[in-house]
Amino acid sequence: MGSQGGFGQSKEFLDLVKSIGETRSKSEEDRIVLHEIETLKRRINEPDTPKRKMKEYIIRLVYIEMLGHDASFGYIHAVKMTHDDSLLLKRTGYLAVTLFLNEDHDLIILIVNTIQKDLKSDNFLVVCAALNACCKLINEETIPAVIQQVVELLAHPKEAVRKKAVMALHSFHQRSPSSVNHLVSNFRKVGVLWLY
Repeated sequence: MGSQGGFGQSKEFLDLVKSIGETRSKSEEDRIVLHEIETLKRRINEPDTPKRKMKEYIIRLVYIEMLGHDASFGYIHAVKMTHDDSLLLKRTGYLAVTLFLNEDHDLIILIVNTIQKDLKSDNFLVVCAALNACCKLINEETIPAVIQQVVELLAHPKEAVRKKAVMALHSFHQRSPSSVNHLVSNFRKVGVLWLY
C-alpha cells in the first residue's frame, strides 16, 4: 500500500494531500475526494485490517470531513478505535469522534462506557483524552453517568487532569446547570467559582 512518508503517514496519503493541494478547481477537488471516499469505503470494511492502517484511514476520514465531504460511513470505526488499549490509537479515536460527532449523535451512547472506563485509567493521558471527549460529547442525558468520576478527578495529582476536569464540569454546567448545582461546595474547594 505504499511506503511511509512524513509523520508516519503512507506515501499514498501524502500523494492525496498533494494532489488536492494542486487542484485548480472545486470540481477537480471533488472528483479526487469522491474517489478517495470510494477507496476508503472498500478498505475500511476489509476484515483483519491492521490497526496501523485503520488509524491512517481514520485520519483520512478526518481530512475528507475537513474538506466539507461526508465521511459518516466511517464514524463507527473511530468509535471502535477509542476502545483500543494502545494510547496512540485511543487518542486518535477520541480526536476523530470529537470532530465527527456532536452531543446528540446516535453513536454517543457507545462512547459513554469507554469514557467511564478511561476516566479510571492509571495513565493520565488516557484520562485527559476521556475528559476532552466529555467536554464535547457528553449531553444532558449522559451527564449523570460520568459526573461523579469527573468530580473525583478534581483531586487528581496531575494538574492537567484537574484542569480538564474543571473544563468538563463547566461544559456540563453550560448544558444543564441543574446537573452540577449540588457540587458548589466542591467548586469552592478548588476555587472554581467562575461557574456561578
